[in-house]
Amino acid sequence: MGDSISHGLEGDYTWRYRLARHFAACGAPVRFAGPWTGTCALPDLAPEEGAAEVRAGGYRPGIVFPGDRHHARWGGLMDEARGGVADAVAAHRPDHLMVALGFNDLAWGVSGPERLLANVGEFVRRAREARPDLRFLVADVVRRTPLPHLPHLPGIVETYNARLPGVLAALSTPGSPVVPVGLAAVYDPYTDTYDGLHPNSVGEFKIAKAFADAYSRAFHGGGPAFATPVPAVAEPLPIRPPGEIAVALHGSTARVSWSRVFGASGYWLDLRDVDAGTGFERSPLPIAACGCDLRLPGDGTYEVRVSAARGDQETAPTRAVRFACRVPAATSALFREPVDRRQYDWVASQV
Repeated sequence: MGDSISHGLEGDYTWRYRLARHFAACGAPVRFAGPWTGTCALPDLAPEEGAAEVRAGGYRPGIVFPGDRHHARWGGLMDEARGGVADAVAAHRPDHLMVALGFNDLAWGVSGPERLLANVGEFVRRAREARPDLRFLVADVVRRTPLPHLPHLPGIVETYNARLPGVLAALSTPGSPVVPVGLAAVYDPYTDTYDGLHPNSVGEFKIAKAFADAYSRAFHGGGPAFATPVPAVAEPLPIRPPGEIAVALHGSTARVSWSRVFGASGYWLDLRDVDAGTGFERSPLPIAACGCDLRLPGDGTYEVRVSAARGDQETAPTRAVRFACRVPAATSALFREPVDRRQYDWVASQV
């Protein structure tokens, strides 16, 4: 059970795949359980526009991952998982629950360290309601590269991680052990991620090794050891620019859409006001979908272009598409007041 770090993005190997390979190499009769398969693929439109979340994205081309079931969701929270874990355990009957949750709770301000620790306790207790002999492996929260708008996040993560082992020890029982998994100590956000947080192929391998080693120490006397060194793989996953852009006008709203790029984590959209003679203005964040709605400030001629991104990797932009916005007379009164034509209402979201 986890968030984006366990779910994976389209084109990832995922640490789940690396762990499955380890168990297979050891001849262990392991079955992964859960309601979902695959990785996260971006929807056609930003979630605010009512698009359904797409979960069943593909893995790195060329790999085969049969039985890849899981209960990890991009954006997942411990605050949410504690309420549904009993039903999930009852439905899928796991013997072991591997848990990597908590980063989003802390980073998004949903919970501070104290509340998150309390939620971990509730999570364990509710899971045991469905299976009293369930075994747990619970990871701490990984570090990420600094974010200027979240200067206190590293300290919050450190506080939570320092207290977690004691909480897990108090929750553990002989019949239902709760085993800590130390990710923060082995996971380097500068070298093991493609965007400062989400694992690249090296990070995936390190997370899988941490879970495998904790599992072996707790339940199999320390062996067999997880394979080392980290296998050499091509990084990063190459992505191509999107295809042609389509623009559909609805009054002062322009719906912009483009073709899906396999492995993209988002798309930068550049817009410029041709009549005003301004340069291209970039969306504040990569758009986490293959389209979005732009609410324009009024009549005018505009140009739009899109580039695909995967973390810090960015493709060349598409050819700019020009379109004219003519607001109906009944609507034009909305724009009688002077407006700064450089300010657009971007409908976008962060995955």
